[in-house]
This record gives sequence, C-alpha cells and structure tokens, in this order.
Amino acid sequence: MDEVFDYIVIGAGSAGGTLAARLSESGQHKVLLLEGGASHKDLLVSMPSGWGQMINNPRYSWGHETEPELHAASRRISLPRGKRLGGSSSINGMIYIRGDRVDYDSWAEQGATGWSYEELLPYFVRTQDQQSDEEAFTKPWHGRGGPLTASNLHKPHPVSLAMVKAAIQAGMPACTDFNNGHPDGAGLFQVNLKNGQRSSVARNAIEPAMQRGNLDVRMQVLVTRIGLDGQRATTVHWKDKAGGSHSARANQEILLCAGALQSPQLLMLSGIGPAEHLREMGIEVKVDLPGVGANLQDHAIAPMSWRMKVGTPSLNQSFRGMGIGASLIKYLLTRQGAMAMPASEFAAWFSSDPSLPYNDIQLHGLPVTGDIEGYMQSGKNYRTEAFPGMTLAPYQVRPYSRGVLKLKSSKPEELASVRMNFLHDERDRKALLYGVRMASKIAQQPALVGLIETQTRPTPNLQSDEELLDWIGMYLGSGHHASGSCRMGQPHDAMTVVTPDLKVKGVQGLRVIDASVMPHLVSGNTNAASVVIGDKGADLVLGLLPPAPKQWKVSGLMAATVLSSMGAAEVV
Repeated sequence: MDEVFDYIVIGAGSAGGTLAARLSESGQHKVLLLEGGASHKDLLVSMPSGWGQMINNPRYSWGHETEPELHAASRRISLPRGKRLGGSSSINGMIYIRGDRVDYDSWAEQGATGWSYEELLPYFVRTQDQQSDEEAFTKPWHGRGGPLTASNLHKPHPVSLAMVKAAIQAGMPACTDFNNGHPDGAGLFQVNLKNGQRSSVARNAIEPAMQRGNLDVRMQVLVTRIGLDGQRATTVHWKDKAGGSHSARANQEILLCAGALQSPQLLMLSGIGPAEHLREMGIEVKVDLPGVGANLQDHAIAPMSWRMKVGTPSLNQSFRGMGIGASLIKYLLTRQGAMAMPASEFAAWFSSDPSLPYNDIQLHGLPVTGDIEGYMQSGKNYRTEAFPGMTLAPYQVRPYSRGVLKLKSSKPEELASVRMNFLHDERDRKALLYGVRMASKIAQQPALVGLIETQTRPTPNLQSDEELLDWIGMYLGSGHHASGSCRMGQPHDAMTVVTPDLKVKGVQGLRVIDASVMPHLVSGNTNAASVVIGDKGADLVLGLLPPAPKQWKVSGLMAATVLSSMGAAEVV
C-alpha cells in the first residue's frame, strides 16, 4: 500500500528545499521530500573552494551536458546540476545576486502576473540573512534571518581589489551593493558564506526542518514518474539506490522542484509534454503541453585569462602540488585562505546596448587561471596553471537564444538531450564580443597593467570579430544557470507550462516550483531567485498572503530617491 502524505516535494534544491521547509513549519502538514543525491554533510560541500572539484564529479553532480553546440566549435558543454541535499546550492559558486528589477517586471509583462519586482522584493528580503552592518546593506531591501546568507568577502584578494580599481579607471562607477534593484558598475560580490563555510539551503532550511516530525526526507532516490488519476496527479513513483521500487500518494499536491533539466524530463516521462515527441518515445500522452522542454536558456560564459608577472600574488600555486596540502591545512585550522574563497570575487555590470533598460553584461573575476586546454582534453576537473594568473569572464545576462530539452528514451535513468543553442542569435554574439573587449580594456588600466605579463586567452593578436568568435567557440562554457524549460505564463498561451500560481496547465494537484518556470533569465546568478520561487511557491500552495514590504520613515527628496531606486517598499 502506498504511503500517504499531504504534500510530496520532488527535488531538495534551492527552490524545493526552501519550499519543503516552509510547508512543514506549522506542523499541520505531512510532507515528503525526495532527493536524488546524498547528504550535504561533506567536506567538499562545506569548504568553499570545493565547488571546483564537485561540478563534474558524479558523486555531486548529475552529469548533464549539451548536444554538440554549433557556436561552441561543435563541442558538448558540461551543465553541472547539484546532486546533494540542497541541490545546486550545495555545489554552486556561492554568489548572492538577485538581478535587475526590470527582469521581474518583464516576467509580469509576459504573463507571469504577481511576479513583478515590487511583488517579489518582500520575498527577497524575507529569504535573505544579511551579515554585513555596512550602511549599504542595512537598507530596507535587505533582510536578516532567512535561509540564504549574504555576506561580504572576509579578506578580498589584492588582485581582486586591483580589478575593481581597473574597472573604475575604465569608466565604470563604483558599486557597493549589486542587489539594490539595478546592478551597475564594479565592486565585490556578496557571497553565501558564513564562518568560512558554504551557507546553503541544505544547512539553513532543510537541516533545521528535518528536526520536525512532519517532514520525511528520502535521499539517493530516482523519481521515475508522477502517476495521474484522470487529470489529477496523485502518486509519485521512485527507485531507491538498491533499485527497489516505491510509491507514495499526495492528498493535497505534488510539487515538482527538480530543476530546469529534470523537471521537464519528469513531466514528459509522466505523459505530460509535447504529444508528438511523447509518442515517439513510446509514452502514453496524458496532457499535450508543447511548452515542456522549450524556452530553455543558460548564460554562455567566455573565460579569459592573463599571465601575471613573477611575484604577483595569485591562487594558482595554492591549488597546485604541495600548495594544495598547505591550503587545506590552513583551511581546516582557520577556515581561511585559498580554500575559503568563492567562485568569484570581482564583479561588474555594464551595457553593450544603451537602448536596453538593464545592464546586459556581467563580468566575473578571480586571481586564478586553469589549464582549460588540459581540461577539455581530459574531461576531468581543472588544474591550475604553474605561473601566477588571473581570470575575467563575461557573459550576457539576458540571452535571446533559446534551446530545447527532449527525452532520449523513456528510461528515467537516461539523462535528457539538451540543446542550449548558445549564441544562435546574432545579438548574443554581438553582446559577448563587447564583453570580451571590455574585459581586455579593464586589464589594460593602470591598476592591473603593472601586474600583468601578457594576455593568454585570447591571445592579443586576435582582434577581428571573426577571430574572437572562433576563439569564443573553443572556450565557451555554461554559466550553470539553466532555466525556463517549464515557462510560466497565461493559460491562453500555447507554450505556457505553468500558470502564475505555478500549477501545471491541464493537470490538477501538480505544480512546478523551480528555475524552470522563469519566463527568461535574470540579470545574474540564479540561486537567490530560485530560493524566492520556492518561498513564494509555499505561500501559493498554502494560500497565504505575501510578506508585507518593509516600512521606513523618510521625507522629501530622500523619499523620491528611495522610490525611484526601489519601487517596491511602502513609504510612511
């Protein structure tokens, strides 16, 4: 006989983990949370620099990759997705970024009613645990006590600080807070770190919730399908790590939170998706939803690198040879040093197109370089180079190109076929070229030029659009921000998968609550937005009112300034 729960949550990632924790808060609902990976309690997960060893390790990541990409020299691009409690929040680069206010206003304009910036800001505030007491981070658009830590870098690297100076010398404004509604200029990221360790959804939301008697968490399971009784989703079927089959029934709802690469796959395996494709796979069509797997997006990133002069501080030696041991010992004793650093320290937002209402290029920077050629040949994890180096990596935040996800077979064990179609739209290629050239311009400023020996990727002799695009094709990678494959919109839109209440169109008792519902990408890293999707999703499921905006007293010109920059909070 099937076990029975009020709610079954599939996927314990940034959205699903937040959602399950919220659903179990009152103690009134019996909740089952299913996760494909193992526990987050692991040194590589908790140690910040461990992300680089996890993203392509099958113990921590699902192993997705694209089909050969036309504008990436026909290479298959790795698409890391977390396979641990906490999902991708347990293996990501730990960057805390919300995006631009116009991202969410655009969602609402495209049919995602209720998902504007003004309506989502209270959720960003509620889910944040801001650690800084600096004035910029005590504004009403920041919050404390949520499951997602936002902290300043403990000790920024000298080269990262030089990057900030160089970007300002190149004409960018200085920016302290990239989460004020409009990221602009150059500065340092805030990160999901606390006391030198990763501070994730698993640690801050799921782990405390597991102490409640009404939340049952099952790990290392493979969900195989969602069972429908007529047009109502009623049952979840899965296999345990030994291959044993199990199922459970949901009295209230089944909540699919498996991410942009696995939520559409599971819908299709359950007979919900493009009818013709399902028939090709030998799957009985339960609901014809052509939008399932369409509208797929990701950030296409171009990692550029420079060789620094001898004696310039760099992290390369800290992650190489004997340096690895010394760095690890320092971390274990002090929670500091190279092993306590996130995936990026330096950040910049700027525009390649002045007609856009948002900055369309995000730039990451870190004082380390990897042997990319060796990585591409071996398919294993990066190894840092023997000489000191630094990396600047631009990507276009709102790509126009769209990909598609389809099944390879009806076997749940087989990962789906993914075509991201990176840079298929000429506007994406033009924007990324602008980002590459701006990164080179930053490296030529006084704050950096005295530290740099030469640019190594791309080499300085590559100047024309054609030459740079050929180089980009060889080195292009994923920003690890897959989204959009179960797009949210209005019911009359044929490509809508979920309506603004996150209910799957044409199915009762089933919602999708993760990054796959985004109509389009946000202007930056997607983790904070995914947590907000989970948090708002809980309110929608439980029928709760959204959190009230923060209130504060201001007057005159200051009020106008606050409203102009925020557009969301209530001024009294």
